[in-house]
Amino acid sequence: MAVVSQVETPNSPQLQEFYEIIERTSRGLGVLNVFKVMAHTPDLMRVWWEMMTALFTRLSLDPRLRELAVLRLFHVLRCDYGFAHHVRIGRQVGLTAVEMEALAEYESASGFSELERLVLRYTDSVTAMRADSAELARELLNHLAERDLVELTFCIANWNAMARLLTPLAVEMEPAVVSELPPWWPK
Repeated sequence: MAVVSQVETPNSPQLQEFYEIIERTSRGLGVLNVFKVMAHTPDLMRVWWEMMTALFTRLSLDPRLRELAVLRLFHVLRCDYGFAHHVRIGRQVGLTAVEMEALAEYESASGFSELERLVLRYTDSVTAMRADSAELARELLNHLAERDLVELTFCIANWNAMARLLTPLAVEMEPAVVSELPPWWPK
C-alpha cells in the first residue's frame, strides 16, 4: 500500500494541463502513479518531467546503453515499479528478454559487449557510491565521448533518485505494467 495518496483529480488548471500532457505521452498508461504522487509538489513534478523528457529525447548517448544502466540499477535496488516500466522501454530500444534476465549475472553472460559490461560495472559502482567510480569513468572515456559519459552518469544518478522516491513511498505499479515484471523477478 502506498505511503502517500495519489492525486487522482487535478486541483488546479495547471495540474489538469500537466496531467493531459502526461496522458498523451504515456503510451496508453494514462497519468503514471509516480506523477500522481509527485503532484503533491507540482513544481518538483514539472521540473522532473522536463528533465525526464530531455533524458529520453535529447541525449547523444546510445539509448541501449541508457536502458542497460537503468534496468541494472533498478535490479540492484530491487525497485519493481522502475524495472517494470523500463522493461517496456528496454524492448523499444532493442533489448531482449534474455539480455534483461542476464543483467543479474552480466559479467559471465555471453550477450554483452566489452563496453556494455563496463557500463554495467560503472552503473553498479555509481549506484553503490563506490570509490572506483572515477577509475571506471576514465575507462569509459576509451569508448565514449565526454558528453556521453556525462549523460550516462546523469541517467544513472537520475534513475537512482527515482528508485529512492518510488521505494520508500511504496508507489504502486499501474495494473497494465505489473505484467511486465518477468517470472524470474524477485518477489
